Parts: sequence; structure tokens; C-alpha cells
Amino acid sequence: MAEQRIVVTKVGGPEVLRPEPFAPAAPAPGEVGIEVRAIGLNFADIFCRLGLYKAAPPLPFSPGFEVAGVVAEVGDGVGEFQAGDRVFAVTRFGGYTTHLTVGASRVRPLPEGWSFAEGAGFPTTYLTAHHGLVNLGQLRRGETVVVHSAAGGVGTAACQVARGLGARVIGTVGSEVKRGVALEAGAGDVVVSRTYDVWDDIDRLTKGAGVDVVFDAVGGRGLKRGFDALRPGGRLVVYGFAAMMPRGGRRNWPLLAWRFLRTPRFSPFTMVESNRTVAGFNLVHLWEREDLLETSVRELSAMASRGVIRPVIGKTYPFERVGEAHAFLQSRESTGKVVLRRG
Repeated sequence: MAEQRIVVTKVGGPEVLRPEPFAPAAPAPGEVGIEVRAIGLNFADIFCRLGLYKAAPPLPFSPGFEVAGVVAEVGDGVGEFQAGDRVFAVTRFGGYTTHLTVGASRVRPLPEGWSFAEGAGFPTTYLTAHHGLVNLGQLRRGETVVVHSAAGGVGTAACQVARGLGARVIGTVGSEVKRGVALEAGAGDVVVSRTYDVWDDIDRLTKGAGVDVVFDAVGGRGLKRGFDALRPGGRLVVYGFAAMMPRGGRRNWPLLAWRFLRTPRFSPFTMVESNRTVAGFNLVHLWEREDLLETSVRELSAMASRGVIRPVIGKTYPFERVGEAHAFLQSRESTGKVVLRRG
């Protein structure tokens, strides 16, 4: 079968995702060619499709940051992989494809016993969780962390990582259906609220003592209450703004502007006075910091080998049904990781 990739043809709904044939490049020295079997989906892919992701390439482009599959061929100088190896890999866009050529430094062996779907659900979610909780959040044993969207792909990864570090995990989810997923992933307590108005409940759970880390991809007005809930020395880590995501395929600029204006701003004077920290990051901008990513990958690999972490796969879709997969992820009804599969 001819190689294909999915491209965003124009800004809009899931219907703008179209397959097109392409000829993959042969691996250059230091590169690995992968026959892709599974592709992880992320909310960033939806923001790219909607034209709301500043780092996205010019149209048309292929989204996607993570894949798993089988090594098809290797370039000169690559000794750690050979044809037939089961691997997962990260890429800065271009992951919605049947064949990916990528630098060997961004490829890792698939852990023993893992499916291709689990491999594709691992890199972005767990690197996000680890970088946010460990590198920025400095989460330690015995501390309390609030993980928003705790039943999602990154949320379940964050619960597992935090539990593995010995922290107390309070998860927040948008429906009762998601409570069990968050508990299974490692949350000790789960607060359910479709509007994420959760802080009175969290205050009762902590008996007014506050929390050490808030891990937030929702954004919006809740950021201020999350900041206020931190103990002295606490850290608010922001890695997304799901509250600003449009429900459909069109951008509602007045609504986006209103939500933008209502998003809290944090003064350095307030942070100094309260002894609290606010940190934010976008994982795609860390591809140039392989030293940071390598540290996270090494520690996550050790956790995976001990069985402390393992991706939660919520639903898989065939490669050609990418539009349905996007619509499901954007509906916010998904749990765990949504993955495209081939074969």
C-alpha cells in the first residue's frame, strides 16, 4: 500500500483532515525510518487544526507528535536499532503518517509487553507529566498535588507519576463516569465538577492546609483559585488552556477574547509576597532542549520497567477515521489516551 499522511488542509473542523500520498525520505545518517503502527492524539493537534497553535507549521501540514511502530531501515551510524525492532518515537509535527523518518535520539525501544497503542500513548503525555511535576513542580514524597483533567491522557500519566513519587494525588474530573479512571490511575481523592469549581471541596479534603502543587491544563478563572490554594512554597504549573477550546470547528473570536481577558495574570510582587511560584511550558518548545528531555526519558523508562507507569488507552480509531477521533477527543468525553491505529 502506498504511504500516506494526514494533513490539515485549512483551518476548521475535523473534516479538514485529509489523507494524501507521499514518498518518505530514506534515513539520513543518524536517522531511523519507522513503519508506523499507532499514533497518539493530543489536544495540541486540535488547536493546530483550529489555527490556534502558534508553533504549528504553515498550511497544509501534518500534525502529530508521537508514534509507535517497527523499524523499517536505519541510516549510517545508527547502531542501537535495526530493522524489525519495536519502538516508539517523538517528532515535532508530522506524526500522522504511515512512515516516519526521525533522528535516532528521539527513538526508544518499546517496553516489554507493551502494545503499539501504549507506545504511541507514552511519549507526549508522560514527558508532559514528568517535566511539569518533577522538573518544574519539584514534587516530592509526602506532598499534595492537584491534577486537573485527571482522567485524560496527560492526567492519568500525571496521577501515575505523582503516585510513583509518593505524593498524595487529588484529581479533578468533569463527570462521574471519569472518577473511576482517575482513581485507578493513582488519585487518592477525586472531585467531580463539569465547571471545575472544585476548590471548596479540595479545601475540605485538605482541612484548609492547602496544597503543594497544582497541575493545570484547563486554565481560565480557576487559575486564581488554584494559586490561592497553594501553601507557602507551593507551585502552580500550567501547560494548557482547554477552557479556551471551541466546541465546534470554528473559532469564535469574541468568546475567545472574553475568555482571554478573564484569564488571571500573576504579578511577580504577588508571587514574592505569598512565596508561591507560577510556571508554564509547552512541550513542543523543549525539542531543542534534549538534555531536559533525556533526563525525563531516563527516569520515566525506569518507572516503566518497575511497572509504576503504563499508558491508559481509552479508545483507538483506524488511521482513516482520524476525523472521528478528533471529534471524540474534542468532545471532552474521552478518558485516557485516544490513539490512531494501523493494521
